Amino acid sequence: MSNNSISIITTSFNCAGYIETTIKSVINQDVKAQYIIMDAASTDNTMDIVNRYKDSIDVISSEPDDGMYHGIQKGAQHVTGDIMAWINADDAYLPWAFSIVKDIFDKHPDIDWIIGQPSYMNEKGQCTKVSSNAGTAYPQKYIQNGWFQPQFAGYLQQESMFWRKSLWDKVDGLNLDIKLAADFELWTKFAQHADLYSVSVPLSSFRLRPGEQQSSVSGDKYSEEVAHVCQGLIKPNSLWRFMSNHGEVLRVLSRMLIWKKAKYLKYSAVDKGWVIKEKYRPLSRYSITEVLSEL
Repeated sequence: MSNNSISIITTSFNCAGYIETTIKSVINQDVKAQYIIMDAASTDNTMDIVNRYKDSIDVISSEPDDGMYHGIQKGAQHVTGDIMAWINADDAYLPWAFSIVKDIFDKHPDIDWIIGQPSYMNEKGQCTKVSSNAGTAYPQKYIQNGWFQPQFAGYLQQESMFWRKSLWDKVDGLNLDIKLAADFELWTKFAQHADLYSVSVPLSSFRLRPGEQQSSVSGDKYSEEVAHVCQGLIKPNSLWRFMSNHGEVLRVLSRMLIWKKAKYLKYSAVDKGWVIKEKYRPLSRYSITEVLSEL
């Protein structure tokens, strides 16, 4: 069994209202990680908060950059860990995240890339929603062809992903020509080399801030970049495209109806560890009961 180390990157710009929660979620883990913070010359008191925890942060930089992905790419130059990830300055890891991640990558050397169950919180940091379909299917072909986008299979939750540094190096990291959807393109490149394994529990939480985050403020531009990334890739079949263009109900239904063989990790009390399961599972992260409750 190997002994993998973890490196985490956080980029920030004027995130004083949230970054302390993010920092604490990294440095208070049971398994310690290299922590890198790349600030884009914040003009609020973000850096005052960061420096309050400087003894627990391995790399701190505050200088102008060319956007979040540029900051991540710069931060990656400092990574020393075998496993890496980035967490935005308004999201947070759950207390057990690094322990689970380390156990999985140590025990399963053939796994290069994992994702936890989606979890969401509001501006106050209160958990508001957790995915109920453990072991969601993430078919490699679907990711490689860019089908994990809102109108088809839905977003891949970046904040709960971890991958081997060797996979990052294999694809040369992020494409900095893409300003809003570089992570989307990164997943298509990862999927050319590795399966994405789902972990049956949440590892992090995404903070919903409608009207403030780039994903909501620049939605049209993001969609344009996604469409550009998908040029030349295989499109979903005509029935799925038809359903995706006729409202959210049909989109959600299509995810429930599409079942594929899923590779996921579940804790075994018998084995006292995280074991690989392979079963047919839906694309939907949520059960029909949960979806109906929101209608």
